[in-house]
Amino acid sequence: MSTRKFDQAAAGWDGKSRRVEVASKISAAIANLPLHKKINGMEYGCGTGLVGLALAPTLGHLTVIDTSQGMLDVVREKIESQNISNVTAQCCDLLRDNYTQKHDLIFSAMTLHHIKDTQGLLQRFTALLNPGGYLALADLVTEDGSFHGPDAEGIMHHGFDPHKLADLLTDSGMTDIKSEIIHSIDKEENNKEYPVFLLTGRKA
Repeated sequence: MSTRKFDQAAAGWDGKSRRVEVASKISAAIANLPLHKKINGMEYGCGTGLVGLALAPTLGHLTVIDTSQGMLDVVREKIESQNISNVTAQCCDLLRDNYTQKHDLIFSAMTLHHIKDTQGLLQRFTALLNPGGYLALADLVTEDGSFHGPDAEGIMHHGFDPHKLADLLTDSGMTDIKSEIIHSIDKEENNKEYPVFLLTGRKA
């Protein structure tokens, strides 16, 4: 899906219960990390903030980043209506823009499969982490392309092998890498289940 399509889909994004459920499972899994009020976090590919805003109360500050202005407009509406004081929304492409803010936690949910240069993005994540900082990545386990079906514009990967991603994290300088299946998306329309993994690591 292109940025334009994300802009157009933003207003109704939270209307799909399956999408909300996946975000809830991911945020709950990330919450198992040792989070606390001194952490300065960043979510990349935040969408409408379903994951990030659920984790924000456990953090000192959270910067939520997306390339879709439409999605960020929805996030900002939530921040204002819920009187959230520790979240900042920013439009940014980490592979193109000169973003230099360092963080203690970086997480991303169902975003990696939209990014062609996976290794480049992982290297950027690592570079933006403070020593001892945590990285948490959630996405689909490798699938046959049926998850998104015919509307596959902007889909660069049909999921990932978590073990291969773990190797990329190791190459990027991450340690304590762990992977687990945290959810399975049941698509009744094609009678298939799609596992979702969470991969975590820590910068040395």
